Formats: sequence, C-alpha cells, structure tokens
Amino acid sequence: MASYRYERNISPEDLVPEKTRELTPAEARANWWHYHWYYVVLIAAAVLSVGYFVWSRVTEVKPDYTVAVVGRIDPDAAFLSEVETKLEAAADDVNGDGKVKVNVKSIWLALDYDGQDSSLRKLMESSEDKLNSDFYLCESMIFIVDDPAAMEQRYGCFRLLDGTDPQEGDSLSVSDFAVLLDDTALAGVQSKSGAEWYVARRLSEGVEEESLTTGDALWEKLI
Repeated sequence: MASYRYERNISPEDLVPEKTRELTPAEARANWWHYHWYYVVLIAAAVLSVGYFVWSRVTEVKPDYTVAVVGRIDPDAAFLSEVETKLEAAADDVNGDGKVKVNVKSIWLALDYDGQDSSLRKLMESSEDKLNSDFYLCESMIFIVDDPAAMEQRYGCFRLLDGTDPQEGDSLSVSDFAVLLDDTALAGVQSKSGAEWYVARRLSEGVEEESLTTGDALWEKLI
C-alpha cells in the first residue's frame, strides 16, 4: 500500500520547514507595537493621572479662612464673589503659602421651611445638613447671615461680641452677638435680595485653639 506521502504527491522538500525571515528593525518595531500598544497607552494614562494628582496637590491653594454665608434667599454669585474679594484684601496670609485665600461657603436655608412644598422642604433639609456638618467639623469661624435671631434661637451657635460663649439660659438680642455688615470692612456689599446682613462668630466650644485664633484674626480685620 502506497504511503500517505506518495498518495498526496508530497516531495521530501515539501516536508522541510521554511526558514523564518529575519525582520528588519523597522518591521520588528512595528510588530512589537502591534501587540503591545494597548499596554503602552494604559501605562501612559496611569503616569499622567499620577502626575496630574501630584501637580494639583502641590499647586493647590489652601484657604486661610472659611466663611459661611447663610441666607433665607439663595445668596447670588456676585454677592459671594465681592465678599470673598474684600475679605481677601483685608485679611492676612496665616498659612504661610504667600497667598491670602478665603473660602466662602454659600448655604441657602430658610428656617421656616416646615410648611413649604415637599421639593423645597427636601432642599432646605439638605441645606440644614450642610450647615450642621459645618458646625460639627468646625469649618467656618465667621458667619454672614440675614436672619441672626432665628439662627441663634434654633442652633445656639454664636459667641458674644466680647468673645465668650453665652451661658445656658441667657436671653440674647442680636446686638449681643452680631454686627451689621455695613458696620464692618464689608460695608456696601449687598446681595440682589436686598437683605440686611449680619456678621457673627461661631461658638468656641469644641473648636481647636488654632482655628479660633485664625477666626479671631479675621474678625479683628472685619470689625
């Protein structure tokens, strides 16, 4: 019986494997890129991401002060910007980075929101959570508010003008703990709502000494 090789008319030369042609340098580079470009892109993206993170952290301007603006009507952007600009012009660089930066936080909070429709009530509840978080984390030492009496009655959150915390049971008037914005270095700054704004300091209880000192330094520039 004839072998498979003869039946298929296969010559011995056909059984010898072809020699692989050596690639030119250009072909070798193209071949490598064809199989590895995806990994190169991933590594480059990772390097860029890490580099951007490091750069942003190094160049980030950390605020010297944080001030909360709490209004019954959402404080407008122009008002907030002017407050920030004037505060930065009056304040000192306390963190030593060569720049004066004031972080102005805006909180729209109408304290009589209980009787409002559900969508507004949810929004106000979210704003109140934001305010309570500020209190808890001791972020803002200075508050600019348009309803200081209601704020103090609801939260008991402000120091007296002499820098001490009120005692339990004290009966306070607004003039005991707040100053009209027009009687400070921010005189003339007004919001579109036309509200009458006041400045007050948060309670010292639970606040680190360094934060109190920083807040008091800004207060002295204002008053």
